[in-house]
Parts: sequence; C-alpha cells; structure tokens
Amino acid sequence: MAIYVMALVIGKVIKRSFPKIGDAIVLTLIFSIAFWGGSQIGSGETLANVLIGSIVMAFLVVLTTLGVGLAFNKETTVKGQSNLVLTQLKYGIPLVVGLAFGFFVRPSLPFGTIINYELYALALIIGFNMGSEIKLRAIFNVTKEALVTIIVVILGALACAGLSYELGLLPNLKLAIVMFMGAGWYSYTGPIVSTYYGPVYGVVAFLINFFREQITFLIVPLLVKVRPNPYSAIAIGGATSMDTTLGLYSSIFSGEYSLSAMISGALLTLVIPIILPLTISI
Repeated sequence: MAIYVMALVIGKVIKRSFPKIGDAIVLTLIFSIAFWGGSQIGSGETLANVLIGSIVMAFLVVLTTLGVGLAFNKETTVKGQSNLVLTQLKYGIPLVVGLAFGFFVRPSLPFGTIINYELYALALIIGFNMGSEIKLRAIFNVTKEALVTIIVVILGALACAGLSYELGLLPNLKLAIVMFMGAGWYSYTGPIVSTYYGPVYGVVAFLINFFREQITFLIVPLLVKVRPNPYSAIAIGGATSMDTTLGLYSSIFSGEYSLSAMISGALLTLVIPIILPLTISI
C-alpha cells in the first residue's frame, strides 16, 4: 500500500505511465498464481470444483449487485444494443497454462516470495499509471451518479460476502469480503488473496473477478432492455468500468453515464489497493 501511494504521488508529478510494463507484470502474476495454485490442487476433481465454485460465486456477486442497484429507483434512456464481444485470451492463456503446468509438474518453489515481489512491482507501476492520468478536478467534481454507483458496488460486495459465508461457499467472512470487494479487478485481487490465504484461494479470487467481467458483457445488454437502471448496470462492471467494460457502457448510455462509469471505475481502482490490505489487516 505504501509503495502504491508513493508511486501515485510520483506519477502525478512526473506524468509518466508504463502501460506495457504493467501489462507484462499482470500476465506474469496471472501465470505465477495459477502455477502455484495448480501445484497445490490435489486432483482433477478439486480443479473442477474450483472452476465451478468460482463461476457460481461470480454470478452470485453480479446478481446481488444487480439487486442492490435496483433498490435505487433510477432509469435512463439507452442508445441501443451493443455488439461488443471481448476475448480474454491474453489473460486466459497464462491462467490455463499456469494451472496445467502447476498441476502436472508440481514444482517446489518459493511462490509466496516470488508473488510478493511481483505484487510490489504491480503496485509501483499501477501507482505511476494512475498518478499520471488522474485529474484532481475530475475527482472533486465527481457526479452524484458515480458516487451512488460506488455505494452499490460496496453494498453488493458486502451482501454477497455475507451470503457466501452463510451458505458455506467460503470458510472465512474476511476472505469473502476481500474476494468480492475486488470488484472485478482480478489481476490485483488474485495476488493479494494468494499472499495471505494461499494459492488455491488466490486462484478462486482471480476467477471470481475474471468471470464477473465476462458476465458483465453478457448480462448488461439484457438488463438495460428490461430495466435501464444505470446504477445496477455500471456497478456490475465494478472497477472494470473505467477500461475494459467502458466501451460497453459508452455504447449503451449517454455521455453523462459514460462519464459516470469511467469516474466510478477510476475511483474504485484508486481505493481498492488501499481497502483490501486494510481489510486483511483488521
């Protein structure tokens, strides 16, 4: 967290970003976590359970967030149906390859230390990138819609965490909160969960948030046809609404809510690296 905040300030001053380096670190982290997780999974049945459980919990957080958003009685006009199809091969390949290598090779490596250093590097680069791009005026003038969306994301994550714990899907309430509070940011949530709770839960955290992003592309175009509630729609995307799912929201909503999606996603991306470590340390 200290590295992230320091890099955020430096990035704001020097106005330099390193997106390609950040992307390379993310891909390396995905492979490392999957490699570690695969080496710890005892059988093919366990691997199947991890995948099925992650998909179930991804749908659970999407539906819970949808319900919370609908509690705010708000509707807007939509521009039309989006035909956007996102392929996540870039992120899916290192995940699958890492799981397979770990499962079959089962190496004895200091994965915890390796992932810690990769996480430090990611915090540094994310700080530089966010600091160089963030505009203070945009933060101070953030719209009411963006703030409400963030509230929906947080309430949805907390409600889903409690529900998952009560249903026995996850053994620890704090773990559940950290997993769902990742808000779709799988490349950060997976590594930090693996560091504190082990590689298998790290893979689960990665997959929950990974599938959440994919489900966003499937459910949001259908959702706005039935009930064009911008809070629900944008909150489902969580932190991804500032980048990967922003095109989807821009194709559906007017400029006001496209800006709201970008701001809420940016603020979530800004605070998640602070919230998750603090939650773990409590």
